[in-house]
Amino acid sequence: MAKQKITGTIADYPFVEVKWLDCIADNSWMTVSRASKIEPAICISKGHLLVRNKKVITIFADYSYDMEDGSLTVGNTNTISGGWVQDVTEIIFNK
Repeated sequence: MAKQKITGTIADYPFVEVKWLDCIADNSWMTVSRASKIEPAICISKGHLLVRNKKVITIFADYSYDMEDGSLTVGNTNTISGGWVQDVTEIIFNK
């Protein structure tokens, strides 16, 4: 996946922890009772916040600065459906 150029510096994109739900798929045979008790997985992802609105939240794990123009580029993005997001917490690092 190609890196995406964005504006600003890394300080403009807070580091967050996103708690979200994901589907569980199981292709094994099971009783109806057991199948009706399956719950979504609770997932945790961490990265710099790029987009947050009602529809989606997008975070990125990696970044670099373009050698030609110095612009910020990002990689390893994760876009999660807004309806799946349970909680978003900003992580503050001590300097």
